Amino acid sequence: TQALAESSAQTRVTVIHASTTGPRHVDPGLNPIISELESVFKYTAYRLINSREMTLGSNQTGRISLPGRRTLTVTPTDAGRGRIPYQIRIMKNRKQVFQTRVLLKNNSSVTIGGPKHKNGVLLFNIKGSLN
Repeated sequence: TQALAESSAQTRVTVIHASTTGPRHVDPGLNPIISELESVFKYTAYRLINSREMTLGSNQTGRISLPGRRTLTVTPTDAGRGRIPYQIRIMKNRKQVFQTRVLLKNNSSVTIGGPKHKNGVLLFNIKGSLN
């Protein structure tokens, strides 16, 4: 059993703007995850807004800026049995406007839908690997 207390989670957060307006478009930077996105979501355009790679210890919070003066925070909580639990929040003006938890298998990712943004929505792809 790998515990996050002794190790850390290599965490990559990718912020995507997805919409159904305009022609089909996929940013080249999203190629590694586009099949995953298209298997879950039915948007025609996927634009890469921001991506950040972080090494986070247990209960250490990583931040990535979002459009609309918002911030996404990801915090791995105690991991075990090859899984990484993340607490995910969106903050605006120091207030929490969104919160969820995800449990990732080691070396996997999940994409969650976020708030509406410019004729579409923001999607967040979170990938975690135990170090």
